[in-house]
Amino acid sequence: MENLIKKLKAQFNSHIDLKEKQQGLFQLVAPFFHEDGDMLDIYFKELANGGNLIRICDYGMTLMRLSYSYDIDTPNKEKIFKRILLENGVCFDQGNIFIDAKLEEIYPRLMQFSQVVAKISNMSYFKREVIKSLFYELLDEFVEESLQKFNPRRGILPIAERDELEVDYKLEDGKKNIYMFGVKDRDKARIVTISCLEFIRAGLLFRSIAVLEDSDNLGRKDRDRLTNAIDKQFPTIDDFKESGIQYLERETALQAS
Repeated sequence: MENLIKKLKAQFNSHIDLKEKQQGLFQLVAPFFHEDGDMLDIYFKELANGGNLIRICDYGMTLMRLSYSYDIDTPNKEKIFKRILLENGVCFDQGNIFIDAKLEEIYPRLMQFSQVVAKISNMSYFKREVIKSLFYELLDEFVEESLQKFNPRRGILPIAERDELEVDYKLEDGKKNIYMFGVKDRDKARIVTISCLEFIRAGLLFRSIAVLEDSDNLGRKDRDRLTNAIDKQFPTIDDFKESGIQYLERETALQAS
């Protein structure tokens, strides 16, 4: 470990130190900080004789700190977390985030690790970006978890010979079918507009719902066309989560009466 300390001090102009926490385990004291000014929790552990292979890890401190304000408590949040780890080349085991490095590559690996810890620590701050990148996955999750009473079915073709006119979700709980679509961008908005108009032309009895990622993402013309073709729009997925179930309950109650 003496070689590690010398190498790091030389590369950081002596602005770091290592504190031994137990035999073979050292905590890094260095100018890597969270947004609130607390130092990142980074540890070094020798893995091979002679100290040539070092494990850089956090001993679970990053997730523990994150849990004070943000829980990774859904499949999609876990997917985001695992994607951060994978894209940044670090490993995870029972709460511990880590990366192994040879002594000669310790500096770039330490910088890589500190960036990953910072990204994970800030997961709660990029909720909007998470929602955008996983719009359809989040909509799927909400349908599966909260709309089972409406017997959701995915990928329905109301007109069998028109496989380009696909309904994202068919909901049933009354005399009519409810066709629901997720709309992320203007291309999907145009497909949904055409599909609903074709269903109407074919004489199908249905009500239609569009859940938009963000209504501001659509141009005025696309938004107007969609409005003319669809029965109900929710401007964002949060709006749908807040009032979508109540709307569906009212709609199916009216259909059944």
